[in-house]
Amino acid sequence: MPATKKKPAKAARARSFRRITIGYVPLTDCAPLIAAHELGLFVRRGLDVRLSREAGWASVREKMLHGELDAAHAPASMVIEISHGLDVTPVSCLTGMMLAHHGNAIALSNELIELGATDATSFGEVVRKHRGRRRFKFAGVLRYSSQHYLMRKWLRSGGIDPDHDVDLAIVPPPLVADCMEQGHLDGYCVAEPWTSVGLLRGVGRCVALSSELDPMHPEKIFMVRSEFELDRHEEHLGLLSALIEAARWCDKPSNRPSLAALMASRSYLGVPVEAMRNALIGPYQLGGRRSTDARDAIVFSRNDASRPTDAKARWVIDEIRAHGLGRDLPQMTRERVRALFREDLYEEALTAVSPVVPALS
Repeated sequence: MPATKKKPAKAARARSFRRITIGYVPLTDCAPLIAAHELGLFVRRGLDVRLSREAGWASVREKMLHGELDAAHAPASMVIEISHGLDVTPVSCLTGMMLAHHGNAIALSNELIELGATDATSFGEVVRKHRGRRRFKFAGVLRYSSQHYLMRKWLRSGGIDPDHDVDLAIVPPPLVADCMEQGHLDGYCVAEPWTSVGLLRGVGRCVALSSELDPMHPEKIFMVRSEFELDRHEEHLGLLSALIEAARWCDKPSNRPSLAALMASRSYLGVPVEAMRNALIGPYQLGGRRSTDARDAIVFSRNDASRPTDAKARWVIDEIRAHGLGRDLPQMTRERVRALFREDLYEEALTAVSPVVPALS
């Protein structure tokens, strides 16, 4: 009797895939996740993905620690913060892909601009002039984040000690513009579109884009718990290949208008489309009728941006240490770095990347 013809194993596995919950914070740099979902790139791989909008990074971190999220859009430092238990109970995590580079800006309040602060040097003069009479407050969005590192470096470039000359606060990204408008902040470093939201409302002025402060600095990653990679390797590769395709789509200039409109919608970020277009398309409105080229304001794929290299991992580790945040961080050997930033997984996922990405319906 002839053997019964079996259905392809891949199709059988696809039907058995479980729901995958991916957390994201409403920022422009989560675009590859949104695009992959809307373009049907997850579905095309038989993946059942649910995107979970989170209030801020503390929510993402806690839900990853407790296994309430399978994966997340996260600051590049978070994979090190969680895996090595920096201020948290350690849980092994890893990344197989960078989601974005750049995408941050430093903005100052209108009051500071009126006091003569237009860059780090002039702000340093304002701080010294008001020493003993007024302290200025700046906000970042997370202690272990590029926004925190970039803001501290910017302050130091103006001769300002970030630990003694100013007050630093942690504020969720969607709230920074409101806090500055209400007089609670004098400046902030935050990811798009929240700088643009404030600028277009006239809350303050942009004095530096992160692309100028540290060209091609790593920003966000796609992070999973290590047990997810171990138990659900095939699904993880499917997620990565879908996101690589989506990042390429997001970086194509002709797709940026559609991307801006999609992400501005209530379903995702719920912000004015002009705020999304500011960094995605440009010219980037800096406030005060000033603008600049937005070509490199945020990068998703070009210049091999998606690849999670050793060099990008080292940038993150060096920044953690440089700002006195890595006292409990062990010596990071090459093997340990490569266990966190998995370029091998990225390479494996590349083999399933399609050269043709469907258009938005």
